[in-house]
Amino acid sequence: PSSTVKTSLQRPGYRNNNGSYHQHPSVTCLTSPTLSALQLGFFDSISAAFANNDYEAQDQRVRASHILIKGDDVGYVMTKIKTIMGELNERVREVDDGNAEEGAMSNIALVQPIFSELAKRESQCPSRSEGGDLGSFGRGKMAPEFDELLFPDVGEAPPVGALLGPVVTDFGVHIILLTERSVDIDQVEEKLAR
Repeated sequence: PSSTVKTSLQRPGYRNNNGSYHQHPSVTCLTSPTLSALQLGFFDSISAAFANNDYEAQDQRVRASHILIKGDDVGYVMTKIKTIMGELNERVREVDDGNAEEGAMSNIALVQPIFSELAKRESQCPSRSEGGDLGSFGRGKMAPEFDELLFPDVGEAPPVGALLGPVVTDFGVHIILLTERSVDIDQVEEKLAR
């Protein structure tokens, strides 16, 4: 016996202007006890994308700025980084009217313009012309050390406004300012298109 059975549900149709219902003559309503298991192809992919937490984890993106100091002399590089971080801290406090609140350094609106100015002046990366802005990127697009900090496998990811550093990579030593965190919708759409 078939698992699909005819039902007494009203067949699809339409109502005319006087309110009477007219059934479509060639359509019979069918229902199946296994209808919920029916595969709907494209719609299943969409449903999986919204139900699957891995999509969000895999598609995390950040926008960050950095100041890069290169050099083989570790003492010089670390002194330079310490000086830049000290100036940044001091200037943020001045802009914050000397309140010396600990939260001032996490206020991206206060920190970003000063960081950008310092990057233009001090960074040894071509991004210096953009105030150190690296743009928006996901896991695996920058040095592995960036991934470890910005997309941690364990623990909480740093919030927007976090100042991270010194971060040592093959390129040199960085101070990183996290300016934005988001989910890349284009990557989700791209996965659905496959």
